[in-house]
Formats: sequence, structure tokens, C-alpha cells
Amino acid sequence: MLKPLVIASDLDGTLLGPTGTVSERTRDALAAARAEGIAVVAVTARTPYGVDMLPDLLPHLDGAVCANGAIVYEPATGRIRILRSIRISLARRVAAVIATRLPDAMFAVETGTGIIGEAAYRQLVGYSNWEFVDDLDAVFKRAKRAVKIKVYCAGRTGEEMAEAVEGANLGGLTMCHWGDFGMLDFNARGADKAFGLGTWCRERRVRPASVIAFGDMPNDAPMLAWAGRSYAMGDAHPEAVDAATDRAATNAEDGVARVIETFLAGDTAAAA
Repeated sequence: MLKPLVIASDLDGTLLGPTGTVSERTRDALAAARAEGIAVVAVTARTPYGVDMLPDLLPHLDGAVCANGAIVYEPATGRIRILRSIRISLARRVAAVIATRLPDAMFAVETGTGIIGEAAYRQLVGYSNWEFVDDLDAVFKRAKRAVKIKVYCAGRTGEEMAEAVEGANLGGLTMCHWGDFGMLDFNARGADKAFGLGTWCRERRVRPASVIAFGDMPNDAPMLAWAGRSYAMGDAHPEAVDAATDRAATNAEDGVARVIETFLAGDTAAAA
């Protein structure tokens, strides 16, 4: 693979360090890539306001694919474009099914500009862009749009949660999990990171062969499989490892920056 036209990276656990910040080395690598005409795109489960919480990263982004591929966001202009959302009636029906399989679950709905969640979430999250309501019924009465359904279980892993809902009628929604972390995300049918990134690239006439991607979790697997060359981080979930063409060092070791530096130096074989 020659120098890519696009660098696409997951954020948490991948581009961001263990403290959730962007290291100086990573910022320098992204700046150098963009100076060479390579676009940098964040591809994340976060929604746009979550990307905006990273002011040190924003100047180095050409775009962002958010909410697991359901939203395209332009940080420079603030423009939010929702590619796919879930009908509220369907979201309500699927949540009821999940609740029978996971009676200890807490629910929230991301609308594209904020999150409406059950009051039990209050102890887990900050208040920015969150609105708390009494119960699941109130979540769906309040939400005017559902870009993503978030389901959290404090006493379970994401893999255990996924196993619990296996075989249930989930209305064709796309589901992803985070291994040991007890959360499931549900997006509209077909909305995943490959779909969102593919949409962003097609609009710029960039083919998968010209994209290099980085990720660490199962929700990154579709993107890692889609890109011409892809890297699972050194401590990545097995599903991400199986989908990627290569491995990188961990986020604590500036794994993304190391690969970018190698590509910019012209040593694409050593970037493996």
C-alpha cells in the first residue's frame, strides 16, 4: 500500500491515550499526515458533542464519523448530518424486548445532539448534554429521534449482555459491544463504522484501498475489514484483531502515531 489518502481512527482506546487525551506525539503525527495531503477522520461511538470534548484533537481532524457510523460531523463548521436513525416506535419495541432479557439494564437514547437516559444513569455520567427522566417509558416519550440506543448493565460484561439477547427479535438493528465493559449499542439497520466511513469516503471519491484504519473493539471490526489496510491495537479485542490486516502498538505506546510515522517515512512494509 502506498501512502493512504485517508487515516481513519477510532478514538477511545485507540487514538486517545489511557487518560482519554491526545499525546503530543500523536498530534504531531496527525499534523504531519495532513501536511502531506492525507485526510484524518475520527470514527467513533461518540456523538458530535463527545468529539467536541477533545479540543486538542479538533484542529487535526478533517471530519468525524460518529455514533458508530450513524452520523457524519464536520468539526470545523459544526454541521451534523444524520445518515440513519431508528424509528421511535421500533426503538421502544426493541427496548422492551431487551428489558425482558436484561431486567437489570438501564436505557438511554442518543438523539444526535444529546442523550436522554433513565435516572439511574445520573450516578455514572456527567451532566453535559444528558437529560435524565424517571423511567424507560419517559425516555421514549421525551426523545424525538433515536440515533442510537444505549443499554448498560453494571453487573455484566458486554459479551454476557450480547449472549443474553441472542436470538431475540431486535428489529434488524445493528448491535455492538465492548467486551468486558457492560454496554450494548443499537443503531439502525446497516449503520456501522464501515457504512459511515464508506459514505464519507465515497463522497470524496476515495476507495477503501486508499484508507488506513485503526481500532480496538468489536464495533471497529466492520471498519477494519473494509479499509485497504487496518491495524488492531496491541491490546485489541479478538474480534478487532480478526478483522484487521495488521497490528499496532497499544494506545499507551502511541501505536497509531508510530504507524503514521512509518508510512510518512515511506517504509510501508515496516508499518506492519
